[in-house]
Amino acid sequence: MIPHGARRAMHRINEQAMNENEQADTSETHNSNLETPECLPSAWDVLRVRGLFQWKLGVPVEIIDEIIDEAEYWPSSTSTMTQPEKGHRIIRKDRDQVLLKTVPLCYDRKIVFRLSSNDQGAGHVRENMYEHSWTWFDAVVIHGAHARKMYIDGEEQELLDNEKGETAISHEPDDPLLLPRADKIRVNGARVGMVQDIELIWHYRDNIQPDSPAAYDIEKTTGRGRATLDGRFVRELQVGDSIAVWARARFPGWANHVHRASVTVYWAV
Repeated sequence: MIPHGARRAMHRINEQAMNENEQADTSETHNSNLETPECLPSAWDVLRVRGLFQWKLGVPVEIIDEIIDEAEYWPSSTSTMTQPEKGHRIIRKDRDQVLLKTVPLCYDRKIVFRLSSNDQGAGHVRENMYEHSWTWFDAVVIHGAHARKMYIDGEEQELLDNEKGETAISHEPDDPLLLPRADKIRVNGARVGMVQDIELIWHYRDNIQPDSPAAYDIEKTTGRGRATLDGRFVRELQVGDSIAVWARARFPGWANHVHRASVTVYWAV
């Protein structure tokens, strides 16, 4: 259990960091009616807090680690899909595309996917809209991306085959990428034309087993892959790994319309 005094100290330090950030940002007008913005500490912020706990409060290192993790006071990095000059991205049958790749980091703790998308349909939201949907998103790990020249002169390089979907790939019946798998990020609502804005959090502490009734229920009601609920994906990431988000579509007439996409990776120092 985290000492009560340490929790109060963490709260004070967090407030101090947010106040300093607000004071430093004098170029923007703040609306008092808006909700308090999420605190996104930098690596330096986290190191400073750790130093305050250790050297000013005398808190043991192992307790500091527990406090930082319990408060989820982690630095983060956000990668965002590049928007086309006009409109949005449309991924058509068998022309899967990589929407974005995250910067290679280490000791990941939490991943937040934010997606705004819809399929080609023009219908309304239905209770069973995630069944028989053939447009979806996958997360693929690029191991050791930091050593594979992911960036050259500041330009991101392609590390995976056919990232831009320029070539249509024919998928055989036994191809694991033919249909959405249990480890998909999510599927779009089938035959639903309105844009769906969703946020999915993958946490290293997640512990819902893929074959459990709860996992099947979540997959059916939200479109999220049931094999993404046990935290394994986050826990198994290695130093230097990158995450690529693929948008996919199958079968004639189906198209994945992607309006916005971003991934925020929270990591420990």
